[in-house]
Amino acid sequence: MQGFFRLTDAEKTLVIELFTIRETPAGIEFYFRHFSPELKPREEKEAYHLNLTKSESGIFRFDNPAVNQLRDALLTRVDGDTYISHGDITDADGKPDAIEVIYHRVK
Repeated sequence: MQGFFRLTDAEKTLVIELFTIRETPAGIEFYFRHFSPELKPREEKEAYHLNLTKSESGIFRFDNPAVNQLRDALLTRVDGDTYISHGDITDADGKPDAIEVIYHRVK
């Protein structure tokens, strides 16, 4: 599965996120990366990489094997065209925070 997310403010694009979820010999992996409107990568080295650790009743838990701002993510299937992504993060000051994104399939 591939997709993208566009964060806007008053019709101005602030961030573009590209993602893939794919099956590998190591299991299901979720990769995503953020870009400026000019497509400059926000992550300094590489895309975020999360591993599927639990799947139950349309809720998929991905954990981050690396130590950085994103600790984990829950991807919840709402219906055939909608998912909600909830990520637990640590902000730049070290305080815990969360972010939620709703993904809609575009046909």
